[in-house]
Amino acid sequence: MAAAALAVMAAVPLVSGCSAHLSQFIDVAPDGGGRLSLELSLDPAAQQAIDLPRQLREGTFEQFLDVRTERWRAPGDSGKPFLQRIDADGTVVLRSVRALRAGTSELDDLTSALGVQRPLQPILTATGRYWAAPDPGNRPVRTSTTPASGTAPGGAAQDGITGLPTRISLQSVLVEEFTPAYQDGGEQRVATFAIASRGGVGDMLDPPCNAGSTRLDFTGADVALQKSLGFTYTWAMPARVALHSAPGALSEDNYVAAWSMSYGSCLRMELSSVGAEDGRVVNGIILGAAVLFLSLVFALRTVSRRRRRGDLSASDD
Repeated sequence: MAAAALAVMAAVPLVSGCSAHLSQFIDVAPDGGGRLSLELSLDPAAQQAIDLPRQLREGTFEQFLDVRTERWRAPGDSGKPFLQRIDADGTVVLRSVRALRAGTSELDDLTSALGVQRPLQPILTATGRYWAAPDPGNRPVRTSTTPASGTAPGGAAQDGITGLPTRISLQSVLVEEFTPAYQDGGEQRVATFAIASRGGVGDMLDPPCNAGSTRLDFTGADVALQKSLGFTYTWAMPARVALHSAPGALSEDNYVAAWSMSYGSCLRMELSSVGAEDGRVVNGIILGAAVLFLSLVFALRTVSRRRRRGDLSASDD
């Protein structure tokens, strides 16, 4: 359903007041099992933008979830792919749950489900109202994926969405370590963990994640999406949580961590079990990223110096 949210965001500039929100809820059990839930909220304008009744009839969302192979089901009803409800303000909420298999030591099934590269193009095509290519008036933008593209009915095209990927994952898991709860000499030991992942849509060095870069031109559609499309990522863990990245928030009992971000933000989400040795793994990620960044800076400086020397040698000749 993340693709459905992206389909909505692609139609946002066509309809004023359009709003969509995708929430991911991960509930990890002491044995490493649990469940992964997706909840897509669409206000009335968003429903109109993508012609929601038609998408429900044609099974557009099921194509993205791939319910046959990934066990996505409506809560309490295994015969349906998702549950639909309508709130008092007219917002439609679609909710689907995927059971997670317990692993021997790592959250393998969860990592696999989050990392699936799901096709976006068929979902955008089904909505029929979008132009997901950079505005021709902008400078070329380099991306690591080929942007999706299309035209609205009658040939009218909305402002371009910069750098929209053709395939997306629910989250990018950078590292995860998980030790299930176990018995130690008759004493129950709680599960320990260290997890780092990234939310948002796209790659860190490409649009829209790199929205703060001065080398990129962003369209009116990009700005509208940043205001109209939101994401919430929640991790409920079997032991108390310590946060290692802002602006995450902890529940009162410290067992649940949550991050909220808008389209164009690709925040890093880092957490570990309180007092666990595993917490050092997350800190190591930060240190490793800093080392990599500095290495790149020094490498670029070295190349630049060599080029300058080469230019000086050529001029001396």
